[in-house]
Amino acid sequence: MEQTEPFYHQLKQLRVAQGIKLADISAHTRISRKFLEAIEEGDFDILPMTYIRLFLRSYCNFIGSDFEETVQELEEFTGEARRSDLPSYADALPGSAEVPSKAAGSDDRRTPIRLRQDLLTGSAIIIFLVLLTVFARRVYQEPATGEIGNQAATTRPAPVENPPLAGTTGRPLGGNGSQPVVPFESTMEFPDELFSADRLIDNLREQVRLTPPVRLTLMARDNLVIQPIRGGVPGTPFNMTVAKAQIWVVDQELLLRTTGIHLLRGDLNGVSINFGQAAGLGTLRITPGGVYEVSAYLPDE
Repeated sequence: MEQTEPFYHQLKQLRVAQGIKLADISAHTRISRKFLEAIEEGDFDILPMTYIRLFLRSYCNFIGSDFEETVQELEEFTGEARRSDLPSYADALPGSAEVPSKAAGSDDRRTPIRLRQDLLTGSAIIIFLVLLTVFARRVYQEPATGEIGNQAATTRPAPVENPPLAGTTGRPLGGNGSQPVVPFESTMEFPDELFSADRLIDNLREQVRLTPPVRLTLMARDNLVIQPIRGGVPGTPFNMTVAKAQIWVVDQELLLRTTGIHLLRGDLNGVSINFGQAAGLGTLRITPGGVYEVSAYLPDE
């Protein structure tokens, strides 16, 4: 069936129909809004094709569009059919498959212009990967990683006597240094009535296309308390500090109750979690299929 509108207009219509704002995509993917607007306006000359494909993949994944079909329409629109000698999205990643061989009888000689284009493309890819690595290290600050499964982590800081508990204010858990010592386990309770439907004030539900196993990595901007519930079985609440990341393998539904949902940041298999505007007492629910839900509740009076 012949399409009546360009594919980039159809992408915009799909986004608008779902109530997704460009600001949401920009905040989630770290892509400048002007590049997102260029995609929806069909202005693909602002960047090399390699970067347009990278941005288009993130855009399509966010709005739920088929990237492979979209990139084919992009190539037809720009008149650049994918060839083995042109950089593709896969070529821009380390460890990609080897480049397909050229057709028999083709001329393997490279002109000076062609060599200069190849060098510029390779340099751009290297610079992009270096910047991506620096950005990732700054975001995560290279924390020491601990892993939590059905049992609590085996390595725990030495407890201090009668330490104050973290509350919804996000204040440090005692001590006069920048990184106080806190016990791993917490005595704070999370009664079910605090998380009832009538106390729900904010809710955000999204689905990420992931390849199992789903791996959740969480960090905190300040000290807080978390209670994990795996498969409906409550676990022991623990104090989470800014000095350590926590990791779960989500092989069954995982629910995390916390005193400060706005203090969390994390990802699923490297895809950032959107915590929206949720703040204070809240929950993070994740399924093995990559669906996650962020909720906030009225604070206990």
